[in-house]
Amino acid sequence: MPDKDPIVERLTVELLALRHIVQMLIAYGNVPTGGKLNKYLEKVADDTEHRDERHGNKAVAEAIRSYIQK
Repeated sequence: MPDKDPIVERLTVELLALRHIVQMLIAYGNVPTGGKLNKYLEKVADDTEHRDERHGNKAVAEAIRSYIQK
């Protein structure tokens, strides 16, 4: 079985991260801005990372954290 293309893997993780962010935005019904957005994204990342024992959740959480502005 051939190895997965790293670009496809990264895009898959990014897509999952964005899906988690959008689902949480819909659930909360508003879009935080500024510092609130960073806190919100960190919460989404934490929730995603600790949702279950799947190894892939850590990669998705890191992708979500990459959207946090420093």
